[in-house]
Amino acid sequence: MSLARVPKNGKVAVLGGGISGLSFAYFLSKLRPDVKIDLYEKSGRVGGAINSQTLHSQDSDILLEKGPRTLRGVSNGTLLIVDILKALKKENVIQVIPKNSPANKKYLLNQSNELVQVPDGIRTFSSFLSKSGIFTPELVFGILREPFRKGVKDGRDESIEEFFTRRFGNTVLTDKVLSAIMHGIYAGDTAKLSVNTILPGLKDTETKSGSVIRGMFSKLWTSKKKKTESKGAGSAENKSEFPESLVQYEQIISPSANLSALSEQLKQFPMIKLQGGLQQLPQTIFEELKKSPNFNVNFDSHITEVDPIVGKVTSSAHGKQSVLEYDHINSTIDSKALASVLPEGSTALNEFKSALSTLEFASIFLVNAYSKSGCLIPKGKQGFGFLSPKFTKKIDSNPNALLGIIFDSDVEKHAKYLISNSGEAPDSGYSKITLMIGGHYYNQFQIPSNSRNLKIVKKILAEILQLKVDNYNLIIRDEALISDKTLPSLGPNDILISYNLYEDCIPQYNVGYGLNKKRVCDSLKELDCKMSIGGTSFGSGIGVPDCVVNGLENALNVK
Repeated sequence: MSLARVPKNGKVAVLGGGISGLSFAYFLSKLRPDVKIDLYEKSGRVGGAINSQTLHSQDSDILLEKGPRTLRGVSNGTLLIVDILKALKKENVIQVIPKNSPANKKYLLNQSNELVQVPDGIRTFSSFLSKSGIFTPELVFGILREPFRKGVKDGRDESIEEFFTRRFGNTVLTDKVLSAIMHGIYAGDTAKLSVNTILPGLKDTETKSGSVIRGMFSKLWTSKKKKTESKGAGSAENKSEFPESLVQYEQIISPSANLSALSEQLKQFPMIKLQGGLQQLPQTIFEELKKSPNFNVNFDSHITEVDPIVGKVTSSAHGKQSVLEYDHINSTIDSKALASVLPEGSTALNEFKSALSTLEFASIFLVNAYSKSGCLIPKGKQGFGFLSPKFTKKIDSNPNALLGIIFDSDVEKHAKYLISNSGEAPDSGYSKITLMIGGHYYNQFQIPSNSRNLKIVKKILAEILQLKVDNYNLIIRDEALISDKTLPSLGPNDILISYNLYEDCIPQYNVGYGLNKKRVCDSLKELDCKMSIGGTSFGSGIGVPDCVVNGLENALNVK
């Protein structure tokens, strides 16, 4: 979207102190150091969904990730993140997981509560087919018939489940595999999530080839041919392969970045984490922003009205109301929150509010569990963790509403520093996991009470992780109610259970999302207002790297 340039010595408001708002503020401060930036954050901390908490016991510190914890190894946003950390002298916290690391093993839960390894070779592929339950006559016949099914070229949106049912004649893949993947990324339901938005490549393949399978083989052949033709031409990426925003970043903000070489380096590592927690990223950016006399942050600030036409922000903090006008407002708060503070106005403004309000969200009951022993991770199942499919359309096929469990300690123990010989190796004896419960299931029935959810957690530990819960002393913390971050010394029979309920925290890109996003963008354009949109609701995507790219794009548009 083309936006009006901020005038010299202009003023910009940023709504939301998560990674989206911080990224926008950071890039704009580098592009336009003359611009005054006011950041509004409703809580007392930056980072938003990124929330690394450390609990202190007498003999150890326990790091708990209450949100995102790792980054995709090679993506445009990850390149920006790594380069920012290098530029701000924090490269020593960057940790990587090599391709051959055991921590890259991933599992799916089958209907017998058994963890089945996602294939990484012939042996595991054969085991996966037999144990996952997907190797059925209906799937085999569906795959054989798919190339002969008539393709749809009208571009209409449909759910992921509808698309696969139309192409393969059944829901085996969506029920037992894709539903698990969508649980891990969106906490969403394949019967509702938009294939046009989430898997646009599949829809594009069908449109061009008339068949998903024929199109995939064609792409594999073309890719192999390109690799053969490019041999001897050098391994460096052509900068033209980067989007224009990254080209401008390298030209204007970070001329020494060499993103092509960095991209080649990161291809060795499918996963990246930060020593001390992902909170290091927003905190590092925030500390850099605070060095500028033109940056100001308003913590515990509640937005009560935003006028995008005039550029006015009304807020209250510590009992005092503030009304300020800006040359531009970048909103990264969730779409429903933004819609609730927009005034009534023209048809275009009301259309903008309506488009923002229609987005559905999912809630998560997140549990971190820690033990000084290795009891929390099943023997022989070392890896990143597992995801739980929905199996069938019936709610009771997953009565615990379990989305998946991350084996945090396995990832931490196998992380290596990007910069050699920096930092210390972690203690190898402990185990630490994160359970994710709820998601789209909570949109189908009332969110259970915390006490009910804790019973579900114990059931999951016993039935899936094969833990004899009654043999352990559970130390339970509701982090929303406990501000004290100190713990007693933990013994070998103690298990820490730290939980949070995050309501309406993940936007759902359901069928029709693309058209609704277009409504948002068209309404903004028609309004000719002083606002841009970031964050996960209608930005560039749901991941941390997506938010960083979106922050860069919005900053470039108003520079």
